[in-house]
Amino acid sequence: MRSLIPWRRIRKAMAGDGGAAGRDVPTLLNRMREEFDQVYERCAREMPALWRGEEGWNWGLDVKDEEGAIVVRAEAPGFEAGDFDVEVSDDHLVLRASKKVEKVDEAGKRREVREQECYESVALPSGIAKDKVGAEYHNGILTVTLPKTAEAKGKRIPVAAK
Repeated sequence: MRSLIPWRRIRKAMAGDGGAAGRDVPTLLNRMREEFDQVYERCAREMPALWRGEEGWNWGLDVKDEEGAIVVRAEAPGFEAGDFDVEVSDDHLVLRASKKVEKVDEAGKRREVREQECYESVALPSGIAKDKVGAEYHNGILTVTLPKTAEAKGKRIPVAAK
């Protein structure tokens, strides 16, 4: 496991050339702070919703290209089958889910109602039979099956030994 503290550089700087500049603690601390800021900025770029405090939804998508169909599985616990809106438009699969979430405090006096909405769009290859797309929801998993057209399925070509 790697450490966030650049010990090797600090030791080299502390050893330095024996002068006072190598042992300047405020300089070393400033350098450590700058490096920590760089790590923080990199994390902030990669996980923007987490740092902004948003309650984003991660569908946990799994897209598989099977022999006769593209199968998309999305983790969406806590919803009902009627909460979903699945649409195939042009070359995208659009998944939407929404439900109202109610919170009531222990005394039953204060009631908070908010709507939880989720949205995801997945690019699809050409050759999907849009009129035969099927979706089902079971145990928190939304499964969308997108059958391929005959042209998109391809053809296996046997390889002969010579």
